Amino acid sequence: MKRFVLPFFAGILFLILQTTLLSFLPIQRIRPDILLILTLYLTFLFPPILGGILAMFLGYLMDLFSGSALGFYTFSRPLLFFAAHFFKERFYLEGFSAQFLFGFVFAMSEGVLILVLLNALQPVSLENLSPMLFTFFLPQSFFTGLVTPFLFSLFQKVSSPLFRQPEQEIKERA
Repeated sequence: MKRFVLPFFAGILFLILQTTLLSFLPIQRIRPDILLILTLYLTFLFPPILGGILAMFLGYLMDLFSGSALGFYTFSRPLLFFAAHFFKERFYLEGFSAQFLFGFVFAMSEGVLILVLLNALQPVSLENLSPMLFTFFLPQSFFTGLVTPFLFSLFQKVSSPLFRQPEQEIKERA
């Protein structure tokens, strides 16, 4: 239970931080998505089912706080969690550039996924959506990717004592 509750409350804290303090930035396009970075980091801590449920709850909270159409983040966050879980073993994610690229690609993927969902539910010509891609999603994804390595190292320092496996403690004592 501790493994589920602590990241959930951390997600609520980051959601409050993202929606209150980061909304005061003068340029809204450079506001990184901290909750997405937490969701991506959870792929390293949780198995697919439990992590997918946690990502769905965090996406649902994001839907509630954002005031947009209900369900976009509830759908996209578990989908991104499962995609990141699939790719986490296939790439070396220890360096700054790899973590930057990991955060950037998944932030852009979420933006494109939400645009596709919006277009599927309310068809609009692509001429109206393409400026949004270059003026909003690309800068926000870039800054989300830029913040990802710093938050990954912070999450690792905080989570390693909390989520240490009993086998690791026995090996460290020996």
